[in-house]
Amino acid sequence: MSDSTAYVMGHDDRERRRLGLQASILNPFTDQLFRRAGISSGMHVLDIGCGVGDVSLLVARRVGRYGSVTSVDIDSTALGTLETRASTEGMKNIKCVEANIHGWKAGRTFDAVVGRHILIHSQDPLTVLRDCSGLLHQRGLAVFHEYDFSVVHRGWPSTPLRDRLMDVFDRFFARATCANIGSRLWKLLIDAGFEQPDCRAEYPVSGGPDSTYCEWFAESFRSIAPRAIALGVIAESEFDLDRLEQRLREEAAAGNSCLPAPAMVGAFARLRE
Repeated sequence: MSDSTAYVMGHDDRERRRLGLQASILNPFTDQLFRRAGISSGMHVLDIGCGVGDVSLLVARRVGRYGSVTSVDIDSTALGTLETRASTEGMKNIKCVEANIHGWKAGRTFDAVVGRHILIHSQDPLTVLRDCSGLLHQRGLAVFHEYDFSVVHRGWPSTPLRDRLMDVFDRFFARATCANIGSRLWKLLIDAGFEQPDCRAEYPVSGGPDSTYCEWFAESFRSIAPRAIALGVIAESEFDLDRLEQRLREEAAAGNSCLPAPAMVGAFARLRE
């Protein structure tokens, strides 16, 4: 998005595939958040940091043919993927824009702005929200879904490797941006000029050796590993990335353990008059 809101997990094909895997797990939760927030037919919605478009597609289905989604990202390849996906699904209500949200001139205002796991990559999330508020109609709606790595339940029976990974995510984002952005959402929205937000924390739980979570956790860890090493969060020798997914599966199989995902906070609020 910019130097101050840089996506810390990269922009390569492997990361885009990881985002698709993640979306298959998280989309039902985000769609439920949009329903609760009131994203509905005919609305014109801005999706910031849209990536390959999983959130944009969710919104496009909700707003229908008389609504629209403007999807903004700095990654032209990801936007190309979104355009292909939208075309395949016959969706003509998505417009892709390669831009940095800071200083972007939309030439219009929107009914709502949405984002998933965007503010956690920002050094200045309050400025991001204030920039977004300036792109909304009067009483416009903001809807954000953000991780909170300060709240991660341990697996049961015990999963020390998986728990160690979650600890690294917490420490990494605490150093790189802010690991507890989910807990900060309520105040951030207030400070950005919105009314008292509706917030809810939740997370999905899977388990066993066949869980897609093993790949999801391993690939997510692979995405942050180079920067985590550079920041001194982990030693380069601590993890074998090529065997990490298999080790997670073996650990889950040994105890038939549950695998809780990191907590997510969903929040929505309207601009104050």
